[in-house]
Amino acid sequence: MRLKSSPKKKPCILTDAPEHPSELALSICADPSGRIVFVKFKSRRNGTKLSKIVLCAVAFALCSSVRAAEPSATPAAKSTQISTAEASKFVKEYYAALSRADIPAALTKFSESVNYREDRQRDRAFIEKDLHEYVVRWPILNLKPEAIAVSTNDDGATTITFNLVYSVENDTTKRSASGHSTNTWIVRHMKSEIQIISQREVVHANPAPASEKSPQRQSHEEEEALSDEELKKQGDMRIEIPPVTSTSKPSVTPAKAARKNADDFVVALDIGHTPLKGGAVSARGVSEYEFNHRLVTELFAQLQSLGFRRSFIINPQGEEIRLAQRSVEANAQNADLLLAIHHDSVKDRFLKTWEANGKTQKYCDDFHGYSIFFSNKNAKAAESLAFANKLGQTLLKAGFTPTLHHVAQENRPIIDKEKGIYAFDDLVVLKTARMPAVLLECGVIVNRAEEEKLNSPAYRKRLVDAIGRAIQDFSSDAAKDD
Repeated sequence: MRLKSSPKKKPCILTDAPEHPSELALSICADPSGRIVFVKFKSRRNGTKLSKIVLCAVAFALCSSVRAAEPSATPAAKSTQISTAEASKFVKEYYAALSRADIPAALTKFSESVNYREDRQRDRAFIEKDLHEYVVRWPILNLKPEAIAVSTNDDGATTITFNLVYSVENDTTKRSASGHSTNTWIVRHMKSEIQIISQREVVHANPAPASEKSPQRQSHEEEEALSDEELKKQGDMRIEIPPVTSTSKPSVTPAKAARKNADDFVVALDIGHTPLKGGAVSARGVSEYEFNHRLVTELFAQLQSLGFRRSFIINPQGEEIRLAQRSVEANAQNADLLLAIHHDSVKDRFLKTWEANGKTQKYCDDFHGYSIFFSNKNAKAAESLAFANKLGQTLLKAGFTPTLHHVAQENRPIIDKEKGIYAFDDLVVLKTARMPAVLLECGVIVNRAEEEKLNSPAYRKRLVDAIGRAIQDFSSDAAKDD
């Protein structure tokens, strides 16, 4: 073998010239940088198959070994790292824009698609609407980000974590709120600008002043009920409520109506109560809100998998909002169904005490099961009752049983004992909704055994599946003759 080179041609770094006419000729050529770009061999007329195979193998091995030693021609470009100073400026500019209600300026901080708050990809149009509603609800904003820290992710993006101290007011409604939130943003450089690709916030509200708290009622369910006069005093009587002629029957006869496909059918899921006003307390000292939030999160995921992709959660951050604001949000987003999720308790006189988790807790093992409520004052009371029936049927088929203790303890009118359907006309979230609306008490959490069941993922999966089937049936129920 010998090396040869030519100034006019690619240099051949290796040439094997045969000395016998039956042998093979091999040439391997390279460019000036030394990379192999051409491999050539000739076989004489009498060359054997074996010699050809051997020569091919040699050529392949040489190419592979040389290329393995070569540096990558196009090394992966590393994303520009974002410093703490840059992140701090970026975050402060965002909240400064939001505080002065400059939505366009705040919107430029987001990428075209963002994993926004609820583990869902949202476009800028949705985020613009959400920010606009926020500044309308709270015209006076004081937002101060603190303790901003950054870390670089494996994919080149940057995670920004910080604490936000906030105080907000609305002079028109005479409402205010304050507290802090922990925030996690994922950002990256896009077209020389920093943009948000994921945004998460967990709100920790300060307790409301004692003067703003509602007087104690007889039960946590009654905290959700206000008379029409009380609503008018609060300025929350925003829709006309139809007159009711009976508290035990719907105001109109239920009718079979054609429904939309899942893609077009919008379900509004309401998380009962808030972190600050948590509702009932379980036998082991856990607030009802925690149960409600967990189940709504799982139900929302189930609805997404069933094709109800336009469905949404009301007040996912657990802000302190008025009862009527829940249905206002459902009305604004043109929901086709509103489902409020709660967990149940009993009257105080039925409670006993026991030691759990190192504390004295209250419990009652005498009652268990679900209950379903609708309001005759709802704008679509007949359809509300129709869905309540669907829901009761699927829960029964799934092996769940209703509780009847609301009859004896609260003198609540019951519509269907077998399915556990009650009329509760003054439940605010139901009577102020423009679409069919139902409230589901998923179980009695002061019952120690039922609380354990509701903490079981398998039990909740069965419950969520049953609710999902009821919504499917309701949304696809075709018109039928009576």
